[in-house]
Amino acid sequence: MKIIENKDLFQTVFNSVPNGIAVMQFVYNDKNKIEDFSVLLFNNYTINWIGDIDYKGKRYSELFPMVKETGILEKFIEVAETGITANFEKWYTGEGMKHWFRFTVIRQDELLVVTTEDITEKKQTELFIDNALFAAEQQKRLFDSITNNTPDLVYVFDLSYKFTYANKALLAMWGKSKEDAIGKGLRENGYEEWHALMHEREIDAIVATKKRIRGTVSFPHAELGSRVYDYILTPVFNEQGEVESVAGTTRDITEIKQAEGKLQQSETRFRTMIEQSPIAMLLSKGEDVVVESINKPMLQFMNKNTAEEVLGKKMLEALPELSGQPALQTVIDVQKTGIPFRGNEQPVDLIINGKLERRYFNFSYDSIEEAEGSPAVLHMAVDVTEQVLARRKLEDSESRLRSMIDQTPCPTLVLKGDNLVIEQINLHMLDMIGRGEEIIGMPLIDVLPELRGQYVWEQVENVYNKGIPFDQSEVLVQHNRTGIMRDYYYNLAYRPLIEDEKITGMIQVAIDVSEQVLARKKLEESEKRFRALVNASSDVVYRLNSDWTIMRNLEGRGFLTDVGEPIFNWMDNYIHPNDRERVEKATAEAIANKSIFELEHRVLSANGTLGWTLSRAIPILDDENNILEWFGAASDITSQKELQQIIKQSEEKFRQLADLVPQIIWTSRADGHLDYYNKRWQELTGVNEREAVEIGWAPFTHPDDLRLATDTWYGCVKSGELFQLEFRIKNINTGEYQWFLGKAVPIRDETGIITKWFGTCTDIQEHRSITERLESLVAERTKELQRSNEDLQQFAHVASHDLKEPVRKIKTFTSRLEEHLQDGLDKTSARFIDRIHVATDRMFNMIDGVLAYSKINSDLQKHTAIDLNEVLKNIETDLEVSLQKTGGKIIYHDLPTLEGALVLMYQLFYNLINNSIKFAKTDTPPEITIVSEMEDRKEGKFVLITVKDNGIGFEPNQAERIFETFTRLNSKDTYEGTGLGLSLCKKIVERHGGNITAIGKPGEGAMFVITLPMEQNENDI
Repeated sequence: MKIIENKDLFQTVFNSVPNGIAVMQFVYNDKNKIEDFSVLLFNNYTINWIGDIDYKGKRYSELFPMVKETGILEKFIEVAETGITANFEKWYTGEGMKHWFRFTVIRQDELLVVTTEDITEKKQTELFIDNALFAAEQQKRLFDSITNNTPDLVYVFDLSYKFTYANKALLAMWGKSKEDAIGKGLRENGYEEWHALMHEREIDAIVATKKRIRGTVSFPHAELGSRVYDYILTPVFNEQGEVESVAGTTRDITEIKQAEGKLQQSETRFRTMIEQSPIAMLLSKGEDVVVESINKPMLQFMNKNTAEEVLGKKMLEALPELSGQPALQTVIDVQKTGIPFRGNEQPVDLIINGKLERRYFNFSYDSIEEAEGSPAVLHMAVDVTEQVLARRKLEDSESRLRSMIDQTPCPTLVLKGDNLVIEQINLHMLDMIGRGEEIIGMPLIDVLPELRGQYVWEQVENVYNKGIPFDQSEVLVQHNRTGIMRDYYYNLAYRPLIEDEKITGMIQVAIDVSEQVLARKKLEESEKRFRALVNASSDVVYRLNSDWTIMRNLEGRGFLTDVGEPIFNWMDNYIHPNDRERVEKATAEAIANKSIFELEHRVLSANGTLGWTLSRAIPILDDENNILEWFGAASDITSQKELQQIIKQSEEKFRQLADLVPQIIWTSRADGHLDYYNKRWQELTGVNEREAVEIGWAPFTHPDDLRLATDTWYGCVKSGELFQLEFRIKNINTGEYQWFLGKAVPIRDETGIITKWFGTCTDIQEHRSITERLESLVAERTKELQRSNEDLQQFAHVASHDLKEPVRKIKTFTSRLEEHLQDGLDKTSARFIDRIHVATDRMFNMIDGVLAYSKINSDLQKHTAIDLNEVLKNIETDLEVSLQKTGGKIIYHDLPTLEGALVLMYQLFYNLINNSIKFAKTDTPPEITIVSEMEDRKEGKFVLITVKDNGIGFEPNQAERIFETFTRLNSKDTYEGTGLGLSLCKKIVERHGGNITAIGKPGEGAMFVITLPMEQNENDI
């Protein structure tokens, strides 16, 4: 068929490509930045996605809103701004679509050309032709644009192995310009000798056979390093049908090595494009569907060897089995109407190897208007039979899997989603869990919450999160199958469910082997005891014949030789008469069951004494499972039995004693599980000891106390610390909760390992009630005391005023009397008047002291940061006269800054320093030394301040008394004062959250130690 080189043909081919193609124009925002694209042209493939709407001139993001969220639009803008061609894959969900697409984005001047390939079913499927190629010279520019903007390598060899064409991608791979590469051979362009020789031989083969060659090769890229490529070398024929050159395309398949590179470049003519396309293509004309052109893939689909078998023939002549099938009628409809057709997984029955076989194809039929006006239909087909059959097989497999899960004798379930929701579970698993079908749809951890924190749940999370299969036998699982938490053993197999390369769930198979494991463990333990028994030379080791009628003693640790003759009447000789029936019964059962014989019984020794032995024997079996003989050992357990009796008596005494005490007595294992309660517990809860051990104490504990009690108890079990806690337990007799004080101590072995806990619970309900009543009384008394303090303060204010007034008058009139009788006073009268002055001054000081003392607790003061160095400077100034008069000095430096009430802190140190000056020795100037040091406590930072003097001191036994009100240790005539100063100091320190102590010795001075917090917790002091 003659190729028609016109725009209509290009448009037809453009619309026939089974990929989406969009031609768009840039859309700029007000900042002259590209923000979107206006659609100029969509091919029919794209139009099928958006439907029959007027798309031209609309924004791309308006037609496909999800391109913003998925980053697709951002990629388009990047290509438009940089001009760098992009090839990328994105998952797109929106507008009813859920597909993987491969985008190839090319900038052409002010246009953006976007090719979209649906690679959902097979990411590595063929890349359809991006742009139809125009024939002749008019289409060369478009050809160059396409080849130079594809990421594939496109090139042409002449028959002398020299490159006559290389696209930009190939030139970039070489790192060369067009001028440096064209006209040169493989070696000159950097190919290694083996590589160049390989291609030269392939070119020779193509010229000789006129067949294309396809292969895979690895060679270095100038920028990307070593890459793997898939290449196709195709002969280009002249008009005489001779090979005149070899065209090639090479695709980088490093990341998708399995993808088939079927993109071929058509060099000159439309027919060549069809014949050499890797996609099955056919061109037909007329309603009789006469085959005009066909390529080899389509011939293969039709089970034909050569094109001559179908060219020029009607489709029904070539494939008569198509008669009556929808596929042929669809082609005729397209021929008549010109409306394109797209169909996926269309069934077609074809005769293959003489047998009618159903195949499935993805078809596209497009009407092509040729120059003569005679329409033709372009057929494209992709054989998807394997995918369809595989999918159906998968669906059938899933159905069979569900049926298999339901019918398998193994307990099996299927979990789905991040919450591991039970999607499917068979009856065996339901029976094992002990639940019904109501759990379907529930998260597994909600059905079995006790699994959380256990080893088995860690493996479940590993399988789901990491995809690591899990297979393990005899896995210990603690869970509640029958209402009681118990240990179970399972053979487990977990497999992740993977869909679209993502873990979506898992399949679990669990086989309960608890009985076997426990039996084996019991057997292993029994065998372990047996080995220990055999290795103990003190045991009597013996052999018995198969029916236990003849016994042989063995000697020493080797047990190799018999000692003495066989004993036929061993039971009469050794077994106590009262135990013979029991021994005979046990041996008969062991023989019948071919099981291990083990029994404790009494024995008669050679000297006639009676003792106890643990006798144990195992059967030795032949290949036919018949008993050959028995091998056994007998241990002397007389002392153990005696000890057990003593322990039993001791335990009985302990239980009797425990049942006599009024407290609840209990013990627990090292792991915190309580294993004994005395009768007080049954009297309180109504539950006997056996039931209490099974259900524990939690059901009887007050709900508000349960969490604290549980955490505290198991915290002590873990740390080994003493347990002590007050909590409430329900009294079954009254229905009320009572307060108990629980205490427990660990019992350790000689290595320090805790082996048991011993505890008590003491009823403190009455104590709590008394305490609560006492707290209530204290609160009431505190209020009364507060009122009394307020009254006292009011009284102090009034009293200070009322008391001062008569004292002031006494002092005033005494002064006037002294002035009036100045010349007439004798020495005795003058001494009396002086005493009145001293007494009135002391009375004034006493009234001021009482007032200050009463006010110390009444006035709240804001705390501030106080620099004690500044406080002492001010005190030095205020006491300057006293210091000069006595020759005293105050020594201090580097005192801290702390929080407190400035007025009170001043008064504290003023009183202490003034006391030191007041009680100085008569012949020694006072020296007051003040030092500090910091202390870190659990409550915070504290400062320790020491005020020391060299005064008269005091007796050590007076250290507490001096802080009492109105206390004087010295004569008021010798040392003046009110006896309130140190009381005031103590109150000030205590208001600041500290304490003060005094240390003294007569004649050696006094020392006051003050401890104060650096920071105050309350706003007011």
